[in-house]
This record gives sequence, structure tokens and C-alpha cells, in this order.
Amino acid sequence: MSTNKVTRAPKYSYLLIVLAALTMFPPMSIDMYLPSFPALADYLHVHIVDMQLSLTSFMAGMGLGQLFYGPISDRFGRKNPAYFGIAVFVVASILCTAATNLPILIALRFLQAFGASAALVCSRAIVRDLLSGVEMAKMMSAMSMIFIFAPAFAPTIGTLILHFASWQGIFLALVVFAVVVTIGFSRIPESLPRELRNDHGLAQAGQAYKEILKNSEFRSSAIVMMGTSVLTFSYVSSSPAVVMGSFHQSHNAFALIFGMISIPLLVSNRVNIALVGKFGLQKMLRGFTIVQTIASLFVFLAAIFHAPLWALLIPIVICFGCSPGMGGNAMTLGMHPFPEKAASAAAMLGFLQFLASATISALLSTMHQHTVINMSVAMVFGALLSFMQVRKLMRKL
Repeated sequence: MSTNKVTRAPKYSYLLIVLAALTMFPPMSIDMYLPSFPALADYLHVHIVDMQLSLTSFMAGMGLGQLFYGPISDRFGRKNPAYFGIAVFVVASILCTAATNLPILIALRFLQAFGASAALVCSRAIVRDLLSGVEMAKMMSAMSMIFIFAPAFAPTIGTLILHFASWQGIFLALVVFAVVVTIGFSRIPESLPRELRNDHGLAQAGQAYKEILKNSEFRSSAIVMMGTSVLTFSYVSSSPAVVMGSFHQSHNAFALIFGMISIPLLVSNRVNIALVGKFGLQKMLRGFTIVQTIASLFVFLAAIFHAPLWALLIPIVICFGCSPGMGGNAMTLGMHPFPEKAASAAAMLGFLQFLASATISALLSTMHQHTVINMSVAMVFGALLSFMQVRKLMRKL
């Protein structure tokens, strides 16, 4: 479909806001939750670093859930699977308020993420249904630009809730968020007509994933996104222990510091939207990966030399600023070869992305010493992974 069709039903701006809101289920569920780590660790009688396991299970649920909802969405359309997933998310969020130990919370966070993954898969598939090429990349970047406000205000909302309620209030706020997004989503028409849906079962879905993984363009995009996820979640999963633990900042300060990330994210999205049509996806990816790799090395140096918090945060902020442009462009490249398997391609990309996130957060959760250095090493590894893959991709052009 053309861009004009998107603007007719419904308005482009409304579609953009609703689809961006659907992609915000993961960051809202993660970022709003982070300020509660000290209180939750005390309540559950565990070390604050152990709380990262609840993020690991969330990432695992997001990854596996996307593999499930991808072919389901290609067979039954985008809306009904999204509604089902959001319902699972709501039930799991309510149950999280009754968690009495860390293993129960870990299991419920997995279920919560499994539901949230439907919203993420379906929102990306709707974009692929309606757009392609540079226009798709611009839409993905515009969605990311709204998406980035989650790191700015979600921790602040979580901190505000903790001033007036216990940590359970954060999960109830997520229920309210889900209901509001569902109301907005109900006004979006189905983007996959019945005649374009497939009738594939599990065997065909597995074959579709196999075909997708054989595509070299997809694999390159997936590795770039996995590297970006490793870098991103090295900081996200470690940030409570680093900022509130190693640097002894309050949860109010943590919310403010975490919100700083939104500034470069907004700038990089505007840069990508403005320049991707002129320079193309690959060249923009190369520029972002170079900047991110250099910045990650400065994070490592700051950690090694025990620099003050501000000296550590500046290169971290720059690293994060590169992530949305890299993610949007890599997602576009990876989904482009599969117009008839849009949701399955998005699901496999999401699975690999969240698999990388879950792996790095699980690994870091086992290391209670040298938290800042461990985080910085993981960030450098993620940046180099993306950088080397983009160099390899550019040599093929």
C-alpha cells in the first residue's frame, strides 16, 4: 500500500501514536519498574543484583512470545492476536502484585512479557502491511521517536508511585496503561485483509522461520539489532545496581538520570528521519555504529579509571542516542524481503533481539562485584558486534 492509503484510514498521526504506544509495552514494563528494585529486593529478601533475573525472564518472554505471535498474526490478522496478548499482559500484571518471592515474580514477569510481545509484533507488522522502503524506515523511526519518551517519563512515574504507594502500584499502573492503549487500538482498522492471510500451521510456521533465517540480508540486520540490544540492556539491567548501588543515588535521582537518555534518542531519531532518504539505510547504519562504538570505549575507560558518575553517563547517553536509528533501519532491512511474512520476520527479529537482551542481563546478574566494569565490557562487546556486522554488510554493496 502507499503512504496515501495510510493517511486516509486512519490519519497518519493517529496511526503513528497508537502503533508507537503498542511498542511501548516492553519499555514501560521495564523502565517504570526499575526504581522499585531496592524496595522489591528488600521485600523479597534478595540482593539488588538478583532482581536483574526478573528482567531476564521478561526478555525471554518477549522473545519466545514473538515467535508464537508472528505466524498467528500472519494467519488470523493483526488485531485479534494483539487483543489476546494484551489480555494476558493485564492478568499477569495483576498477579505480579501478589508475588511473595523472586521465583514467582520471575515466572509472572515471563507471562507478562509473553502477552506484551503480541502488541510489539502486531504493531511492526501493521507498518510493513502499509509501507515499505524509505517510507517504512521513516515510520519506524517516527514510532521510535515517540517510543523513546518511555525512558524519560516511565521511571519518573514509577518513582512518583513509590512516594504514594508500594511497588504493587507500579504493576497496577501498567494495567491502566494497557487499557488506555487498547481503547486507542480499537479504532485502528485491520491492516491484513483476509485474502492476504495464510492458513499455515505449526509445521509451515517453522518452515517460514527457516526460510527467513536463510536470507543473508535478514541475518545481517538481526546481528546488528542483537548487538544494539546487548549494549542497551547491559546498561538498563545494571542501572539500578550501578546508579543506586555503586554510586549511592536515590530513586529520585535515578529517575532523573535515566530520563536523560531520552534527549539523544530524540535527536538521533530526527537525524535519521531527515537523512535516511538522502544517504540510505546502510550508510546511516554505518555512521551510527561508528559513533556508538567510540562512545562505548569511553564508557569502558570511565569504568576502569573509576570516573565520577557524570563522566560515565555522558558516553552512555551517546551510545543510547545511536540505538533508535540503528534499530529502525536494521528492522526495515530485515523485514523488507518478506512482505508476505511480515509478522513472522518481525517476530524472528524480535526473538533474536530479546534473546540477546535476556542473555546479557542473565550473565550480568551472576556478577555481584565490579558492576560498573562488567556493564562497560558488555556495552563494548555489543557495540563491536554491530559495528563489525555493518562493515561486512557495506563491503557487499
